[in-house]
Amino acid sequence: MPSLRERQVNFASALLDVDGNADGRIAIYRNTVFANYRNALAATYRVVRALTGAPFFAEAVDAFALVHPSTGGDLNVYGGEFADFLAAYPHARELPYLPDVARLEWAIDDAHRAADVTGTAEATLAALAAIPAGDVALQRFTLDPSCRLLRSPFPVLRIWQVHQADFAGNPRVDFDGATDFLAVRREAGAVVVERLPRGDFAWLAALHGGADLTLALDAAQAADPMFDLGTALRAYLANGTLAGLAGR
Repeated sequence: MPSLRERQVNFASALLDVDGNADGRIAIYRNTVFANYRNALAATYRVVRALTGAPFFAEAVDAFALVHPSTGGDLNVYGGEFADFLAAYPHARELPYLPDVARLEWAIDDAHRAADVTGTAEATLAALAAIPAGDVALQRFTLDPSCRLLRSPFPVLRIWQVHQADFAGNPRVDFDGATDFLAVRREAGAVVVERLPRGDFAWLAALHGGADLTLALDAAQAADPMFDLGTALRAYLANGTLAGLAGR
């Protein structure tokens, strides 16, 4: 007699049997499971779905689910690997910007769920003021838990904007523009997406990676020799992107 584990493995295998070899009862259940996958990813990747069309999107989600089935009970947090899947998906080759659009949509979705900032700009400034001047350059910063950074050679922010329900104006997208350096974060309960200067992006990315102020400044000035540390500190403390000190 099969063990409970063997029964569970066999059932899971039958659910993913897209060739239809399972009996009718499991096929009905399988169709429901894949429909749930499609609905969950359609809620997150609305622009990707609009760009590809519903039939293409459904087929892509089905193929994705076969290699990345959900490992948890909450489909609201399912689909983080979809952008990487699309980058390798042969049927999406004619839309090279599609994976980065998906990355932006996942960043927005993920920012909604992130923890709240616990510190304040005033507290961070007070902590900085208490540090000996010679040690300030060795400090590390934490970023807002909702902050996500995205770099793309495609105008993904513009693509995302023109596909919003409230967009009004010329929907033209210029693919000859500069690289998008984007920050996604939650502000006053809503997610905002902003385009950053190249140096600011490099600086924040370095801080997010654990660099101290000295190394982050080196990264920023390598990207943009005109980067000004004082201006960046004031701006990103004021808008909450920098959430506090992480020490040395």
